[in-house]
Amino acid sequence: MERARAFETTHLRISNQAYGATQNLQLEVNKSMIVDLPAPVGEVVATQPNIATVVMRSKSRAIVQGVSGGDTNIFFLDQATRTITVLNLKVSQPRSDVGNALESALARSIPGSRLNVESVILDDAVNRVVITGSVLSGDDLAKATQIAVQFAGDVENVANIATVVGAQQVMLQVTVAEVNREAVKQLGININGTAVIGGTTLGFQNSPAMGGASNVTSNNGFGVTSSAIPGLSINATLRALERNAALRTLAEPNLTAMSGQEAEFLAGGEFPVPTAVDNGKVTYSFKEFGVRLKFTPTVKSNGVIGLVVDTSVSEPTTEGGFSVDGVTISATKNRQAKTSVELGAGETLAIGGLMQDSVRQQINKLPGLGDIPILGALFRSRDYIRSQTELVILVTPYLAKAGPMPELPTDNMVIASDAEAIFLGRMEKMYGVGPGGMRGSYKGTVGFVLD
Repeated sequence: MERARAFETTHLRISNQAYGATQNLQLEVNKSMIVDLPAPVGEVVATQPNIATVVMRSKSRAIVQGVSGGDTNIFFLDQATRTITVLNLKVSQPRSDVGNALESALARSIPGSRLNVESVILDDAVNRVVITGSVLSGDDLAKATQIAVQFAGDVENVANIATVVGAQQVMLQVTVAEVNREAVKQLGININGTAVIGGTTLGFQNSPAMGGASNVTSNNGFGVTSSAIPGLSINATLRALERNAALRTLAEPNLTAMSGQEAEFLAGGEFPVPTAVDNGKVTYSFKEFGVRLKFTPTVKSNGVIGLVVDTSVSEPTTEGGFSVDGVTISATKNRQAKTSVELGAGETLAIGGLMQDSVRQQINKLPGLGDIPILGALFRSRDYIRSQTELVILVTPYLAKAGPMPELPTDNMVIASDAEAIFLGRMEKMYGVGPGGMRGSYKGTVGFVLD
C-alpha cells in the first residue's frame, strides 16, 4: 500500500491512481481541509472525533476539521465498502504569536545562530517554549535562554536544547614572576655590671631588645669584661647582624576548562598554624600557600574570550610572625589579583604588576642615657629592614581541543646497571640536565592543539 510523506495543506485531491492508498497529513487545531475523492462515498469512519471531525459537502467532497491536538485516522469507503482512501491525520496545536515573535527576536539578536522555536499555550494560559537548532558559542546559548524567559515569563517555561557548534574549551596560560629582595641590619650594645659599696651590692643592666622591626634576633657579637677597679665588675657585649636575602619565584600553571565552567589550580602546600593551647596541648590548623589560580572562561560568538581570573601567590615568612610559649607562629606574604576581562585567543594581558619598596626601622634605648650624643650609642640598639618586591602576572587564553598524548619525563629514564651504580655512582644511564636542555624535552604541541 502506498504511503505518502506527511504534509500540511488546505486542499487535497485524491486521484484514481491513489485509490485505496493511505495519506499522511498534518493539520492545526481549528483549521480545516477540503478533500476531493475519486468516487462517491458510502461511509465515513472517524476513529477519534474529539481530535478531528468530517463534514460531507457532497458525495465526493469532504471537509476535515481539526478539533484538538493528537493523532487519528479517517476512513472513506465507497458504496461497495471498498476503501477509497485512509487519512492518517496529526492535529497539532498552533504556534502562538509569542513563538513567532521570539523566533524573529532570536534571529536579530544572535547573528550566526539557527534557532527554531516551538511555542504552545496550555490550559493555564501560559506559554511553553522549546528552542532547538544551533548557536556558535555557549554565551549565545545563554543569551537565547534569557531572551526566551522574557517572552515565556519564567525560566521553567523554557526548554533550550540547542547545540553549540563552536569551540568550547579554553586553555589559560598564566605566568607568575616575582623577585623579592631583603636586607636586615641590627646593632646594639648590652652593658651590665655590679658594684660593691660597703655591705651593699648594686647591679645595673642594659639589654635592649633586638628584632623589634624584623622579628630576627641575633646572638652574633663579642663581649668585654672589666674588673680592674676593686668592687666593680662591668660586662659589655656588642651584638650585630647583617643579612641579605633574595627569592625568585616563577610559575607557569596551565588550566583547561569548558566555556562557562570554573577551573582551579594550586601549586604549593600547607603549613601548620597553632590555633589554641589547652593544658600544654597545642592545636593546629593548616593554611595553604603557593601559586593558586581560578578562572571561568566564556567563549563569545565573535571569537573573543571573556575571563574571570583570580590568582594569588603566597609564602610563609618570619616577617610579621611572633612566638608564644616557645611556639613560633609564622606569617604569610600574599600577592593576589582578581579581574574580569575580554581577550582574543593568544592575546596576553598583565593583570597584576607590582613594585613594592618598604623600609622599617626601630630603635630601643634607655631613657635619658640613650639620648646622649655619641656616648648614647652604648645604651641603645637599632633594628633595620628593607624589602623590595617586583611582581607581574601575565594571562594568555587559547581555544583548545584534545591533542595527542605527550611524551612523559619517565619515558626516557633507564635505571643504571649495577656496574654503573657501584663504580660511577649513577642512578640512571642519562642523569641530570645536559647542555642541550632537559632530557626528553617536549617538542611540538603538547596535550592540546591551540588555535
